[in-house]
Amino acid sequence: MQMILNNSQKLTQVLSAKLLQHLEILQFSTNELEQYIYEKANENPLLSVIDAKVKGNYEEIMKLAKCSINTFSSHWNRSGKEQYNIIEKTLAEKVSYEQFLIEQIPMQNNLSEVDLKILNFLIQSLDDRLFLDTDLEFVCKKYNTSIVHVEAILNLLQTFEPVGVGARSYTEYLLIQIDHDPYAPKMAAEFINADLKLVATQAIKKLSKKYKMPLQEVQHTVNYIKNLNPMITGDKVEAIPYIIPDLTVKNVEGEWAIKLNRHYLPSVTIDETYVKLLKNDANNETYYRDSLKDALALMEGIEQRDKTLYDLARLLVQIQEDFFAKGMDTIKPMRLKDVSEVLDVHESTVSRAIRGKYIQTPHGIYALQSLFTKGLTNASGKMDSIMYIKKRIKELIEEEDKKKPLSDQQMTNVLSKEGIQISRRTVAKYREEMKIVSSANRTFG
Repeated sequence: MQMILNNSQKLTQVLSAKLLQHLEILQFSTNELEQYIYEKANENPLLSVIDAKVKGNYEEIMKLAKCSINTFSSHWNRSGKEQYNIIEKTLAEKVSYEQFLIEQIPMQNNLSEVDLKILNFLIQSLDDRLFLDTDLEFVCKKYNTSIVHVEAILNLLQTFEPVGVGARSYTEYLLIQIDHDPYAPKMAAEFINADLKLVATQAIKKLSKKYKMPLQEVQHTVNYIKNLNPMITGDKVEAIPYIIPDLTVKNVEGEWAIKLNRHYLPSVTIDETYVKLLKNDANNETYYRDSLKDALALMEGIEQRDKTLYDLARLLVQIQEDFFAKGMDTIKPMRLKDVSEVLDVHESTVSRAIRGKYIQTPHGIYALQSLFTKGLTNASGKMDSIMYIKKRIKELIEEEDKKKPLSDQQMTNVLSKEGIQISRRTVAKYREEMKIVSSANRTFG
């Protein structure tokens, strides 16, 4: 028996606990981060947390204390139209799940009157789990339309928050979550569709043999599936918070101003009283050191989250200035990869940064994810967004001779002359997605 020794070099990256915590904080939405801060404060005596509402009220009281009687009176006597009230503070209220979903509809484009009616009906047909509780065939008959049309509207609803809304089964609920995650294991959907029972019993060897996958990869995929949300939290009657924008972008005297909406979050500081108590106690030296390290990591993580979001917003304003000025119709194609390269971070960092985050613009609140759109390369080598191409197709159809409507090939030729490289089949696909019939069915007179 011959023994052979081989030397090899392998580069691996080990993430520290501190970095992992920073990444975890980065992906939290505002509501999730608030809950996480309070959980950490309950575990760590060195953390001092002031509730956002209390902090806001304190700031208003201090403003009031600084006002002279004359100043206060002049403000108080102003017209009610100015809505100036130094004592009252507008807080995010709670609304029903139905209103929460309906408020997300304006974020969508190209919806006809029938589309809106179907979408509203589907929202009203959700059960206590926010699963769809109606048959699509019934919806087809009710609105005199095709099953393809209704399924397209349902697919749109399933892109709304919370993730999983509009699912028709537990399996579909899991699949929607996977569809929302660009970093989901490639076989996760297949496992759920075909072998959910094997996943539930963690039959790793059977799955490995069936799909000819390494055991480690199968285990990773199964763990990922088991960590998906088991059910949408919240009952129909349970209140759902308004969307709280993490960022606000507005035009101030011709310049774009970016603001981080930190006032919705509690403030976090180190409690000096507990520092003095623990620091001088030899019996608690290790506990004090670990608690201080954990507290500083939390504060640094929040600060790093703010910096990443601000850097991202600043880049979005540079890339998508037309969108901020004119609206969604002018949005440019943009990929996670493009943004990550400019910011010099990994794609997964950008993915975490936009997860569950919203940005307020001069024309509405948008999910950051919705600003990342696909596109097609034009003749100049630049990218035209799919939304822009759809808009041009719609404009061509609106301007066509109604007696001789443009065929898909004719529209392809027009777009080609404009520098947009697109096939006839793709034009037909986009036309159908906008619920526009073919030229043969658009003939009048």
